Amino acid sequence: MYLKKFFVTLATPTLLWLVSASALVACNGGTSSSGETASEGGSNSNSGTDTTTATDTNSGTMTESDSGESQSGSGVTNSGTNGDSQGSGSSSTGDPTTGVTGGGTKCGNELIEPEEEEECDDGLENGPGQACKLDCTLNVCGDGDQGPGEECDLGADNHNESSCKEDCTQNVCGDGFMGPGEGCDDGNQNNEDECTNECKLASCGDGLVSAQEQCDDGNQNNEDECTNNCTNASCGDGFIQDINNEECDLGPDNTNQGECTLECKLAICGDGQVWNLPPGEEECDDGIDNGPGNACNLMCMLNICGDGDLGPGEGCDDGNLLAGDGCSGECLLEECGNNIQDPGEACDDGMNGNQDDGCTDLCTKPACGDGFVQQSQGEQCDEGNQNNNSGECLLNCTNATCGDGYILQGEEECDDGQNNDNNANCKLNCTKAFCGDGLQQPGEGCDDGNNNNNDSCTNVCKNASCGDGFKQMGEGCDNGDQNDNQSACTLACEPASCGDGFIWENHEDCDNGGNNGNTKACKFDCTPNICGDGFPLEGVEACDDANDSNNDSCTNTCELPVCGDGYKQPGEECDDANNSNFDFCTNICELPECGDGYNQPGEDCDDGNLSNNDSCTNTCELPECGDGYKQPGEACDDGNNNNNDSCTNTCQQAQCGDGFQQPGEECDDGNGSNTDFCTNICKLPVCGDSYKQPGEECDDGNGSNTDSCTNVCKLPKCGDGFLQPGETCDDGNTMNGDGCSKICQIEPG
Repeated sequence: MYLKKFFVTLATPTLLWLVSASALVACNGGTSSSGETASEGGSNSNSGTDTTTATDTNSGTMTESDSGESQSGSGVTNSGTNGDSQGSGSSSTGDPTTGVTGGGTKCGNELIEPEEEEECDDGLENGPGQACKLDCTLNVCGDGDQGPGEECDLGADNHNESSCKEDCTQNVCGDGFMGPGEGCDDGNQNNEDECTNECKLASCGDGLVSAQEQCDDGNQNNEDECTNNCTNASCGDGFIQDINNEECDLGPDNTNQGECTLECKLAICGDGQVWNLPPGEEECDDGIDNGPGNACNLMCMLNICGDGDLGPGEGCDDGNLLAGDGCSGECLLEECGNNIQDPGEACDDGMNGNQDDGCTDLCTKPACGDGFVQQSQGEQCDEGNQNNNSGECLLNCTNATCGDGYILQGEEECDDGQNNDNNANCKLNCTKAFCGDGLQQPGEGCDDGNNNNNDSCTNVCKNASCGDGFKQMGEGCDNGDQNDNQSACTLACEPASCGDGFIWENHEDCDNGGNNGNTKACKFDCTPNICGDGFPLEGVEACDDANDSNNDSCTNTCELPVCGDGYKQPGEECDDANNSNFDFCTNICELPECGDGYNQPGEDCDDGNLSNNDSCTNTCELPECGDGYKQPGEACDDGNNNNNDSCTNTCQQAQCGDGFQQPGEECDDGNGSNTDFCTNICKLPVCGDSYKQPGEECDDGNGSNTDSCTNVCKLPKCGDGFLQPGETCDDGNTMNGDGCSKICQIEPG
């Protein structure tokens, strides 16, 4: 049913053009030559008069120009060559069920007409996936349409490294061609070579990217950046990778006509790709240009006459195919052509046959998509509702060309417009860049277009380098991802050897390169320099005599024998291997003794000298008063406990006032008082010593009895016998009448 509608729509622009052109000839009095008539349900006259009229019960009356061909029946018209002045023409009856108009061709009538460049014509069987395509050309490998006997067909995308090979068979493991998702393909069943039977490189999965690998992440996840075949995740490898924003991936079954597109997006109406392979039922898809008034509606069905949507090339569309209601069954305004602009008409120039004069024969203004090429509008083509940005005539009515930014289905693999470049992802010839095409692309280090891994560019488009697995000129070895500075082949692609600076695992214990030496940390034979090997390690070992004796000139720790090494050498009294002088062996390896300057157990002190008059005696005892040695702070030290000799027990010189009665002292009370029972000069107190002692009234220390104190240390008074100041006499008594009165005044007389 959809196929039939598609054919009817194809017919519509041509039918309208034919009717308009025929009417124009009739008005101009043109002539028509006789032609063959084969009508079904109608008649066609070839009278040689100005017009040729055919009557059809379905389509009404059609008028043909001088050289046109009229085919009546079921609204079918196949117009002939426009403008042919020879006057020859033919009319044939069309299939009443096809409803096909080919814009000047008879494709779809089941007759192969070579003059129309038809290669086949299976009528209703023409179409996608069939032996004969809609344009009556044979379905062949490489046309982008998977036909009978083909496993796949990606058109210009077919190549032996693609998911679909050049012979339209799917690229599978074991066919000898490395396809998407394959790390290699040697076409054999030998698992012991560099390529396994699963088309994986032998080292794939080891986490190291070899020259033959695009990547290697060492895991078994096909949905990250690197597949299990060590190829970069890409659309077409059969795995859905979120990192590439993939919605689907059917591998070699991806196709822009199927449910998963070549861009790994789920097919939907509006994506610009016609999904017509089961279960898809799209007739068209112009992407964002889908919608009312356009060639393809929002349901991805063709805009056809009678659907109620005024589409490109239609003068009207009232939702039916009935005539006589103002809009004909061909969606022509029934008043169009009367040179009067009737309601619903944009213009009316009497259908003058000139579609580029500002008014078409459909009584519409010229517009891209009306089926007429208007050069004045800058149009290069116009296929009406067949305009498509993936077809030969773009939606802007320009011819599809490489570099226009639109991918011509079946011919172009890609088209990035002005960004096409032989060094970009889409090349100047609109084919996708791939490693091996001879053009260096983004992500490629080189591309020499050959399969030789021994030249300057490897097969994965990496510059030949140490580590690519191929021994190049100047390399001593190259084990690829097995190169390692600890293995037989170093990262510099040189065979491992003692002295190269790298420790060869299981062969060398050390390797310091040019710093190897028998007196260095690593010896010339790549073994470590250790104490006892007979080679003194400079800066570390003082000696190395390669024996186990500690009693010779070199100890077992490769040090010269010294006091403190723990080994008693000749000339040493002892050696306790420590730095303490306060144990049973000094730092000079001598037994401890008093006077050696070190305070040993049992000693109070040891100042290392022979002086008994300092802070430590010669017996290594702390000095003290009474030890017989005068120390600082002592006035004397007689070494006894006698306080009555010349040196007291406090080691002070004996003296008056020290509390000890020494020879020549009458007393010594150890204080500074002269008024007690012992004076400060250690004499017993006596009257006249100038100190008032107990029992004395006074003591002036002189022999005068006539002053304030008498010689008997009494205070002077009248009657004491001594003439004191104020007395005129003192007879030693206090009697009157004896010449001296009792108040010591001379009595008269």
